[in-house]
Amino acid sequence: MIYRYLIATSLAFAVMVTGLWNTGAFAAEVSLKMVSMMPKKHPIGKSYNGFVTRLNKEFKGEFQIDWRGGPEVIQQFKQPNAVRIGSIDMTITSPSYANGILSVSGSANYSNKSYEEVKASGYLDYMAELFAPKGLVYVAELPVSQLKFHLYFNKVVKTIDEIKGLKIRVFPAIAAAVRSLGATPVVLPMPEIYSAMERGIVHGFSTGVSGVAKQYKGLIKSYTEPGFYRAAFHILVNPKAWAKLSPGLQKKVTKWIRNVEPPIYEASWNKGLKAGYKALATNNVKAIEFPPDVKKRFSRMVLEAAWDAVKKKAPKEGKRLQSMLMK
Repeated sequence: MIYRYLIATSLAFAVMVTGLWNTGAFAAEVSLKMVSMMPKKHPIGKSYNGFVTRLNKEFKGEFQIDWRGGPEVIQQFKQPNAVRIGSIDMTITSPSYANGILSVSGSANYSNKSYEEVKASGYLDYMAELFAPKGLVYVAELPVSQLKFHLYFNKVVKTIDEIKGLKIRVFPAIAAAVRSLGATPVVLPMPEIYSAMERGIVHGFSTGVSGVAKQYKGLIKSYTEPGFYRAAFHILVNPKAWAKLSPGLQKKVTKWIRNVEPPIYEASWNKGLKAGYKALATNNVKAIEFPPDVKKRFSRMVLEAAWDAVKKKAPKEGKRLQSMLMK
């Protein structure tokens, strides 16, 4: 009788311990090494620092991000694959930098929706589903819906037709848009923009507004207005590294990043964006204000070109993603 009682008690205890382990209650703190597409001191890098600090505070004793740095550690374009093969545990990266692994990754930028609308569409779960067989865990995105991309030029461009024939540095997600305007896209990592502009290899480049006036002072004379697309960053993790977190902790971290962090993260950008546009004006970088009809044509052209390129590479996935990301 006592023997049966002891066996039953042991089994019950084992079940309880297993349950507690799955929730992370008994697990030692897990630390994952991370790289980012931008250096820590860059304005975008500073926004990553806010995210990492908040996450580490929220999950102290359970999960921590050990942020090793940016492209000085692993080159920007190589970061997603470095995570996939296990050279580093995780990355915050531009969606298009993972296009070589998942061809539709960069479509995250081709949206006219808010983050909440994107999340409600099922997009985040669908991206996780698409990345899984490619050897990456897609956890979430850090959205900056209010951050748009602009084209910056080494001369004052007055009309949309003057863009034709120019060589424009792009990251992969912008290539189709630049091509649709009659310009030639040149894919280069961000650290190479300055020298490419200085040496005349390109006549302009595309990026957001944060830190542009200071970083490229004297090299840029004008930029397109309105901006286009939306900014977002993928959080990608190596599957073996992610498995170090209990299933319960994985769910907690994912839920927090997807639901709690985004409004805080987006709000943290507002001051920097305003400062970015003010700095451009202070440095006499002219905003190219196209007439209303041209603005409409410009916005339509760059989005249509982008989605046409996505659906050409992956018709089924591209069509579904377009329905999720576009109004």
